[in-house]
Amino acid sequence: MADISIKKEHGLSLEEAQGKIDKVVTDVKAEFSSLIKSIDWNSDKTEAKVKGKGFSGDFIVDESSVGIDVDLSFFAKPFKEKVETKINERLATYFSVDSE
Repeated sequence: MADISIKKEHGLSLEEAQGKIDKVVTDVKAEFSSLIKSIDWNSDKTEAKVKGKGFSGDFIVDESSVGIDVDLSFFAKPFKEKVETKINERLATYFSVDSE
């Protein structure tokens, strides 16, 4: 089970949601570039696997929702609340009613 698991209904077309989750992943990469080792997208851009120093995560989008699951290493667990807050801020930025 993931240390952080967030799921949000989006009410967008799959294509729009894919574009927005791509922006979330891009923002995370920009802000935490020194911590991220790799980002691997599947062929249809509905899932990104992100690996870094002390964590791994899956960013998944489908026709109705976006989900983010993050596993933290023992040493990263004290930062769980901060990481979860940052993820929720990104989702609010790109998936809120005002951003559509």
